[in-house]
Amino acid sequence: MTTPNGGGWYNSGPGPSYSNSNNSNGYGPNPYPPTAPIALGRPQQSSSTPTRLQPPPPPPTNRYSNFEITIPVNRWPAGHSNSNTPNTPSTPSSSMDPPLTLISMAEGYFEAAHASGYKAALAKGGGDAKAYYKLVATGLRALEAALQCRLQPRLEAMVRLRYAGILHEETENGDEAEDALNKGIMLAQRGNFTDIKYTMQHLLARIMLRTTPKASLKMLNSCIADSETLDMVHWTYSFRFLRCNILMEDSPLHDEQGAITTLQKISSTAAARHDHGIYLLASLMETMISVSSGADGIEPASRALARANSLQLESMQGMEQLGILRQMLDIMCSLMVGRYSESEVKVKVLHGMLDHSSKAQIWTPNGEFRILINPVRPGRPEERLKFKWLTKEDIFVLGYFISGLCKFQKNVEEVGRGEKYLQEGLRSIERLLKEDHASTTSLVGAMNKSTWRQTLKCHVMLYHTFLLCVRTDWDGAIKGFNNLQQAFSVLPPQRSFLPTLITYLQAVISHGTNQLDQALELYKLVYTTVQSPDSEISIISKLNSIIILRPRDPRAAEHLMAAVEKPCTSTKNYLMKAAYMAVKATERGELVKTKNYLSLALQLATQTTNQQLTFILLSFMCHRFFSGVVSEQAEKSARAALQNATRGRDSLWSLMGGEMFADCLARKGNEYEAMRQRDLNEEPRNAVVANLTRHMLPDEHASRGVGLHEVV
Repeated sequence: MTTPNGGGWYNSGPGPSYSNSNNSNGYGPNPYPPTAPIALGRPQQSSSTPTRLQPPPPPPTNRYSNFEITIPVNRWPAGHSNSNTPNTPSTPSSSMDPPLTLISMAEGYFEAAHASGYKAALAKGGGDAKAYYKLVATGLRALEAALQCRLQPRLEAMVRLRYAGILHEETENGDEAEDALNKGIMLAQRGNFTDIKYTMQHLLARIMLRTTPKASLKMLNSCIADSETLDMVHWTYSFRFLRCNILMEDSPLHDEQGAITTLQKISSTAAARHDHGIYLLASLMETMISVSSGADGIEPASRALARANSLQLESMQGMEQLGILRQMLDIMCSLMVGRYSESEVKVKVLHGMLDHSSKAQIWTPNGEFRILINPVRPGRPEERLKFKWLTKEDIFVLGYFISGLCKFQKNVEEVGRGEKYLQEGLRSIERLLKEDHASTTSLVGAMNKSTWRQTLKCHVMLYHTFLLCVRTDWDGAIKGFNNLQQAFSVLPPQRSFLPTLITYLQAVISHGTNQLDQALELYKLVYTTVQSPDSEISIISKLNSIIILRPRDPRAAEHLMAAVEKPCTSTKNYLMKAAYMAVKATERGELVKTKNYLSLALQLATQTTNQQLTFILLSFMCHRFFSGVVSEQAEKSARAALQNATRGRDSLWSLMGGEMFADCLARKGNEYEAMRQRDLNEEPRNAVVANLTRHMLPDEHASRGVGLHEVV
């Protein structure tokens, strides 16, 4: 038993993230913790000196895999646009009005800065980062100067919005951004610029979340009510998506049920108005929140997914990204309850969707796509909400990762196909981390995207190492673990489930390489530090501890066994049930109960295609029921245990099966075949002894030796 959940991959947290900037990227245990807005160094300002930005600290938790909603906002008027701004600011024509010149200059500086966002993120405080900060500070100073001029009310409101958005994204000047927005909101109200006012309120709610979260939520509820009164349904959707995001933040306002209720209101409105894209997105986000609860959340997740599946493919034209997300979530629901055969069928559908989408022109460099909203009344123009998710390259990496998880139980049987998927995903991530600098983005967006990719890289390496453990390639597992630690060390500090999984992997490797005391300490560290004592990672750590403790401390083993009984019998994850039944069957007890537990464990292992657990159970059955017995059934049992362990490429259990089969042949008088089998057993024996003595000193190894009884 080497992994708690073959489908338990990282959390790309449920809920959207929001940004007013078109150049930012959001991110979001597993499939999920949204985080607070990223705070950067506060610029020092005065009326006579330019704005100075300090290098930002590492972001707490990236949010790139969440949806980022770009609010519908009126940009600069067509006559005042700077659509052909070069990557470096240029001197504007002297015939232009000074305010428009300053605005054009500011946009040029911002675009030049964002064009070097990835480069500055890699520099981590070097000359490129300083140049980035200088460009942003100069652009902010140009907007400040423009606001000192007499502007048209609408243009002034938009300049204040842009100014506050840059302050929010690039600096820690929250108070100054709030002040600019409050003045802009008053101006928009006087001029009846409703869209601009709502955009400012949307941004203000996100800024207030840093300092006064309850006030932010209260203001947001008021905005929802106002937009409903004015029948501006696209703003109602936007504010409710933002409310869901706030409720999923890791803050005192965290309320998953409240977030689900908000999404259900969105779904209800979208269903009544036939806004299929919004209905689909809200249902998928509800699925993501439910899935984050583990196997116990699969039932509500399945209901939300069923609503998403009720939409016909024709309703998803132009929203192929949501179709891919829907398929991925469907696969994850199957994996999290141990239905690997079902997930293999679904992953083939995902491969077809990805192959088709790679040829279609649906991808943008920054992962944006738009969802159509039907007009409120006939004759009125259609509205569109713009969302930002993963890029095409990131989607394909996730496809490799999910494909590897689907092949987790059949990796050895299919000659390492699961490992090959994960290796290809790892190569793709490394290539993206080194080469993806084409799209323009802010420094914060580049850091978030890089952190998300590095986190995904760690998860791919983690499960690849688990696969090596399953087939007892302990040398490869140790090397993989060391590489994983190195990859994890470059991540910024963040609240994540990943360190717990890494600790569990270390415990498994210690267990498999005969460092039992260290393995016990690590297992205990896992199940005593997780938030829920009934979580899957906690249960599987306790089950592995029981196996070590039985010959050492039977009372402690019994205590742990009693602790896991209730959650294991009630879980919806068949893999967990199978592991529990296997451990329960191997304890001393009545023969009838042992047979029943073994029968249930074998049935569940077969149902979940868990080959490793199958040959372990077959070996135990042969030892428990046919030790010293001379019969045809005993020979068949020993042969079955040997053949299954050999197919599983497990040297330890191949040796166990081979020894039992040789003993069976000898008892029947077939000495020649018994000797031949014992000769075949030498190869796995040498591998097992070398592995179990790898941490012993040469003198200790020579004095103790390792016999077959110690291997057992």
